Amino acid sequence: MSVLDTPAGRRVSERLEQVWTERPGVLGWLTTTDHKRIGLLYLFASLILFGAGGVEALLMRTQLIRPDNGLVGPGAYDQLFTMHGITMIFLFVIPISTGAFGNYLLPLMIGARDMAFPRLNALSFWIFLSSGLLIYTSLAIGQAPDAGWFNYVPLASAQFSPGPNIDFYCLGLILNGMASTATSVNFIVTIFKGRAPGMSINRMPLFCFAFLAVSFALVFALPPLTCALAFLELDRQVGTHFYDVAMGGDPVLWQHLFWIFGHPEVYIIILPAFGIATSIIPTFTARRMVAFPLVAVAELLVAFIGFGVWAHHMFAVGMATTTTIYFAAASMIIVIPSAIQLFAWLTTLVTGRPHFQTPLLWIVGFILFFIIGGLSGVMFAAVPFDQQVTDTYFIVAHFHFVIFGAAVFPLLGGLYYWFPKVTGRMYSERVGKLSFWLSFVGTALTFMPMHIAGLEGMPRRQWTYPADVGWGATNLVETLGSYLLAAGLLMVIANLAVSLRRGARVGNDPFDGATLEWATASPPPPYNFTVIPAISSPYPMWDVRDREEDRARVARGELVLASGHQTPASTVVDAELDEVLDMPSDSAWPIALASTLALVFVFLLTGHWTTAVVFAGATALVLAAWHWREGGAELVGVARRALPNGWWGMAIFLCSETALFGSMIGTYFYLRFTSLEWPQGGIAAPAVALPLALTALLVLSCAPMAAAARAARLARPRAAWWLVALALALQAVYLGLQVASYVHDLGDFGPSTNAYGSIYFTLLGAHHLHVAVGILLDVWLLARLAGGLTSYRLVGVRAAALYWYAVAALAVAVVATQVSAS
Repeated sequence: MSVLDTPAGRRVSERLEQVWTERPGVLGWLTTTDHKRIGLLYLFASLILFGAGGVEALLMRTQLIRPDNGLVGPGAYDQLFTMHGITMIFLFVIPISTGAFGNYLLPLMIGARDMAFPRLNALSFWIFLSSGLLIYTSLAIGQAPDAGWFNYVPLASAQFSPGPNIDFYCLGLILNGMASTATSVNFIVTIFKGRAPGMSINRMPLFCFAFLAVSFALVFALPPLTCALAFLELDRQVGTHFYDVAMGGDPVLWQHLFWIFGHPEVYIIILPAFGIATSIIPTFTARRMVAFPLVAVAELLVAFIGFGVWAHHMFAVGMATTTTIYFAAASMIIVIPSAIQLFAWLTTLVTGRPHFQTPLLWIVGFILFFIIGGLSGVMFAAVPFDQQVTDTYFIVAHFHFVIFGAAVFPLLGGLYYWFPKVTGRMYSERVGKLSFWLSFVGTALTFMPMHIAGLEGMPRRQWTYPADVGWGATNLVETLGSYLLAAGLLMVIANLAVSLRRGARVGNDPFDGATLEWATASPPPPYNFTVIPAISSPYPMWDVRDREEDRARVARGELVLASGHQTPASTVVDAELDEVLDMPSDSAWPIALASTLALVFVFLLTGHWTTAVVFAGATALVLAAWHWREGGAELVGVARRALPNGWWGMAIFLCSETALFGSMIGTYFYLRFTSLEWPQGGIAAPAVALPLALTALLVLSCAPMAAAARAARLARPRAAWWLVALALALQAVYLGLQVASYVHDLGDFGPSTNAYGSIYFTLLGAHHLHVAVGILLDVWLLARLAGGLTSYRLVGVRAAALYWYAVAALAVAVVATQVSAS
C-alpha cells in the first residue's frame, strides 16, 4: 500500500500540492525551478538538437554513398562534419545525460524534493539553450564552424579562417561550458548535502556515483577547454600570439589544452551510460548488482584516470618517446576500472533471472558495442599502430562505437525504462523491441565497415573520393546502415510519442524497480515525496520495512515538511539530518540573467565591445536583484555546526576556477620551456618587489574576512559589517595599485608583442577580474548586512570568505609565476 493510500497521506499531499505547484501554462515553464520540469526542458531541447545532428550525419553519409558525388561541396561538408561533432558532444549527449536524466532522476533517487540550488538549475538550462541557439545561428547564416569539432590551429586561426565561423565556435562553447559547470556544481552539492537522512555514502545508488564522477570530471576538465577557446579568440580578435609560432607561440599548445578536456570528456559522456546500466540491470534481473562497492569505486576511478590519458590523441605530433610510453601505459591502465564494471554487469546478468524487455535489450546492445569500442581503443595504446591509423576512418569507427553505441544506447534504454515513471503510461513493448533491433543492426552496419575503410587508408573528413581507390562498397554499406539506424531512432520517438497519448496507464512501479524514484506517484508530484523516505540500503524499494516506516512517519507527521517549500539537508558522509531548508520557488530571474549573459556573447561576436560591456553590467545588476529578496530567511540566534549548501557550492566553484588558473599557469610554463628565449624579444623581466608587496596585502585582507565569518556565526552582524568593510578597503587598494602597475607595463610591451606578453597580461588580467568580482561581492554583503543578520546572509559571508581565501592563494601562484621570469 502506498503512502498516498492512507488518509493522513492524502491530507499531507493536498497541503504539499498547494505549496509546491508552480504557475500553469507557458509562463510556468519559463519560470520553473522544478528539477523535473527542467529535466524535461533539457530532454526536448537536446532531442531537437540530436535530430539536427542526425540530419547532418545523413547528409554526410549520402554525400559519400558513391564516388565523386556532388550532393554538397567541400565547404558545406566541412561545416556539416564540424557541426555534427559539436552537436553530438556538447549539445546532445552531455545535456541529455546530465541535464535531462540527471536533473529529473537524481533528486528522486536520493529522496530529495529538489536540487540544492533550484534557480541555478534553471539558469543552467537557459544558458545551455542560449549556447545552442548561438551556435546554430552560424549554420542558418552559412557561417558555421568548419575546422572540425576539435578545431585545430593554425587551421582555425584568423589567417586561414577570417570569417566569424570559428568565433561562433569559441564563444558558443565558452557559454556552453558555463552551463555545464553550473550544472556540475549543483549536482555535487545535491549529492553531498541533499540525500535523505539514512542514505549514507555506501547506500547511495550507483547511478548517483556515476553522476558524481561526471560532475567532478566536468568541474576540472572544462577549464582547460575554456582557456584554449579564450586564447584562440584573443589571437583572432585582439592579436595575441598563443598559437603563433613566429611570435613565440605553439599550435601544439591547443592540442594539449583541448585534449586535457577531450579525453576526460569521453568518460564524461559514457559514465552516465554506466549509471543507467546499473539501474536497469538489477531491475530486469531481480538481483542486486554484483560487487557494488567495486563498481562504485570504478566509476570514480574512470573519471580520475581519464585525466592522465590525453596525449594518446597526439602520438602523431612528434612527442618524445618517453612521453608517448607514459601515455600508452596510462591508456592501458584505464581499462582496469572499465573492465571491473563490465564484469559486474555480465555477472549480474548471468547470476540473475534476466527478462529481456526493451530497456534491458538496449543495455545488452550497449555492452556489446562497448566491448568492440573498448578493444579498438586499447589498440591505440600501441604507438606504431596509432600513428598508422591516425586521421583515418578506423578512428571514426572506434569513437562512434564508444560515443554512439556505448553512450547513446543506454540513454535510449533509459528513455524506455523511465517513460512510465515520467508519464504514468506504458510504451509498446513490441515496437520498442523492433526499434532496438533496427538501431542495433543499423549501428553495426554503419560503423563496423569503417574499420575496413580506415585500414584501406580512407582519411576522415573526406568529402568525396575517386572510384578507383576501392572505398565505394564500404561507403555504400555504411550509408545504407545509417538509413536503417535513422529508421530505428525515429521508431523510438514515434513509439514514445504515441504511447504518451495512448499507452496503458500504469502504477507507481511497473517494473519492480529498486531505487527511490519508483516510490512516488507516476508522474511524480511537484514535491516528489509525501514524506522523506526511510533508507537502509542502496535498493530501498526492495526493503519492505522501509516503506512501512514511510507510512508510519506520515501518521506521526514526521519528516513530511509540509509547512513550506522545504527539503532536508544532511551531512556529507553519514547523511544525518542537518537542517531543514526553505527552498526558492519559481522565478523569472534565471531566464533574465541568461538573456543578458547571452547578449554579452552576441555583441562580443559582432565586435561591439562597448555594448558587450554594457550588457555585462546589466548581467551584474540582474544577479544582484536576483539575490536581493531572501525568501524564507530567518534571524540567526546560534551558530550552526555543519557547512551549509552555499559554502559547498562556492567550494566546488572555486575548484573549477583553480583549474582555470592552473591551465593558464601551465600555459605560461609550456611556452617558457618550448621557447629559446624567455622573456621573449629581449623584454626585461618585470619588477617583483611591488607584486610581492601587493600579494602580501591581499593575503592580509583574508584575516578580516575570516573574522567576519566568525562574527556572523556568533550572530554579531555589526562586527561582521565592519570587518568586511576593512577587508574591502585592503582589497580595493590592492586592485587599484595592481591596475596601475598593469597599465604601466602596457607602456613597455603588450599582449600583442609576443607570446610572453600574451600570457603575462592574460594571466594578470584574469586574476584582477576575479578580485574585482570579489569586491562587488563584498559591496553586496555590506548592503545586506546593514539590514541585520539572517541565515541567508550568514552563508553569504562564509562563502565570500572562502572566495577570498582562494583568490589570495591564486595571487601567490600568479606572482610566483611572474617572479620565475626574473
